[in-house]
Amino acid sequence: MCKVKVVHVVHDFLFGGIEAFLFYLTQAQAKNPELDVSILCCQDKDAVANKRIVNTGIPIFYVKLNPFDYNIRTYKKILKITNTHDIVHLHIFKPLMAEALRFSKAKIIYTNHSAGVDGRPDTISFKAKTRLLVRFLNSICDSVTNNSLYTKDFWIKMGVKNPYNSVIYNGVLFKDSWNEKRALEEFPSLNEKFIIGTTSRFISWKRVEYLIEAFFEMQKNNDDVMLLLVGDGETREKLEAYVEELGITKKVIFAGFQTNVIDYQAVMDLCVFASSSEPFGLVAVECLHLGKPTIVFKDGGGITEIIEGIEKDFIVDDIPQLTNLLQTKYTEFVEGEVDDSAQKRIEYAERFNVVEIEKEFYDLYKQTVNF
Repeated sequence: MCKVKVVHVVHDFLFGGIEAFLFYLTQAQAKNPELDVSILCCQDKDAVANKRIVNTGIPIFYVKLNPFDYNIRTYKKILKITNTHDIVHLHIFKPLMAEALRFSKAKIIYTNHSAGVDGRPDTISFKAKTRLLVRFLNSICDSVTNNSLYTKDFWIKMGVKNPYNSVIYNGVLFKDSWNEKRALEEFPSLNEKFIIGTTSRFISWKRVEYLIEAFFEMQKNNDDVMLLLVGDGETREKLEAYVEELGITKKVIFAGFQTNVIDYQAVMDLCVFASSSEPFGLVAVECLHLGKPTIVFKDGGGITEIIEGIEKDFIVDDIPQLTNLLQTKYTEFVEGEVDDSAQKRIEYAERFNVVEIEKEFYDLYKQTVNF
């Protein structure tokens, strides 16, 4: 049987969920003897922000695609690459590239990774791009996938009518070992404390300030608690100023961006993700796979969808509810209650193992090219 040749298309290798998903998926696909997988990165090789995919050995094509790039040669280069593949699997939308792909010999699959995230610019250009994406999904794409039911429902409301429109959840390549001592050695104040934490980009719709506010209220009568914030981003300075204003700098650690984030998740007693309109939520799956109780907000979108499947009581409506739940879990910790749900969380998280997700995409590829 011939191999199915697939090329994934991304803008750049950044530090968000799409990059993480592609990092996991392509490694799993590379182990499938019936797949030939590669990546088309629409960025200069020397300008790539995150090098970890580069180091996996997956073949990568680089074609720099500028905003409003009208250079026909650029699109000819892209078509030359796509025409040597059976499947073009898109993870980004570039309107002019989308039009060029009308002339590709390959089948087109597009994965929706976003779903009307809060904080997006409500501009004419953004609305126009959304309409163009919907048209592309309906008229050019052979198949559309979504990383959650929440994402699929959003795009149906936007007008997507492609009959080949499905949900394939993002997958995680779970690690079987980690170094808990790393975080404790780097930040000694965490030792022998009840650690509440999050791992996140620090941007507006991640709402890390919600967690800080709830922690501030909860810690007033509890000395042996710490808040561990792992990540970086545009709102970090504002969050640091907020922590200082509240007078809790000694109880809050900003750990910054970390490559082996699991080492930090492993020391957390309780994980919180306050995002709104999250398309999926890889970090929540990672924490569940460590057996960690994981709290999200009702308006969290795809990340809430994940927690609904295992612990609905860990979905909160607002900051006061979050504060109360933090206190409840802390009290259980102090009283020595055994968390008998840890193994259930681990088993549940295995549903999102990228090994299983890879099989779903492989089946879709075969159906799409009629292998």
